[in-house]
Amino acid sequence: MGLGNIGIAMAQRLVAQGREVIGVDLSPERRAEWQELTGLEAVTSLHEVPWAEVAHVLVVVRLTDQAESVLKTLDSVPLPEGAGVLVSTTLDLDYARGLGRYDDRPWRLIEMPVSGGAGGARAGTLTLMLAGNHDDREADMFADLGAVSVKLDEFGQPTLAKLLNNVSAAYTAVSYAEMMVLAEQAGMRPQLLREVLRTSSGGSWMGEAFLNPSIDLLSKDVDLFRSQIGTLPVVDLNGAVDILDRLRAGRTALGQ
Repeated sequence: MGLGNIGIAMAQRLVAQGREVIGVDLSPERRAEWQELTGLEAVTSLHEVPWAEVAHVLVVVRLTDQAESVLKTLDSVPLPEGAGVLVSTTLDLDYARGLGRYDDRPWRLIEMPVSGGAGGARAGTLTLMLAGNHDDREADMFADLGAVSVKLDEFGQPTLAKLLNNVSAAYTAVSYAEMMVLAEQAGMRPQLLREVLRTSSGGSWMGEAFLNPSIDLLSKDVDLFRSQIGTLPVVDLNGAVDILDRLRAGRTALGQ
């Protein structure tokens, strides 16, 4: 459900792995793109899906309200008992923590936000963050989609992990941007610093993706996290924060 940037990439990966995939999207442009990429048709509504042989529903929509609408609609279609419903939308944290409300359904709900972008989705190298009623029936699906699957303790934790990951990525991206500005101010061509960072200790996944406009979407998840958790920590290397103290705090949190 959902043939946007990530949804269509995940669906392409599943088709490439030999799975039969039915695309669902309201947008005629996205449905046309899906048909062009895969040769398969997409439908506009869950009520048009031939449900008898459906084993999994992958929900990849943009907003929590849209995901909730899909889940409610599943109550009105003949989804086979025991089918897995995998929600890859980045949800509001409070909503995600309450996903246990669906435990009484005949289908199984699995919270599964992902990280790795559209490129990772097409390559099958996503990181999957998992909670809920998953079992061996999803093992092959997880292997098709991701290089790493992290099984968390309860509903809400995958969403929290995804938000924390994206907040961390935003810190890294802003730091990278500031280094480019500092290089230019100090008389160095930033392009040369970029070459250095690509193979040095200051490099990162975000540094490699820095020129990709899609990373601008990080601001959405930062705003979402801040609205639910509160003020984010300020990173200041000018002496206001004891760097070694913060490093020790992080290592202590990891049990080291």
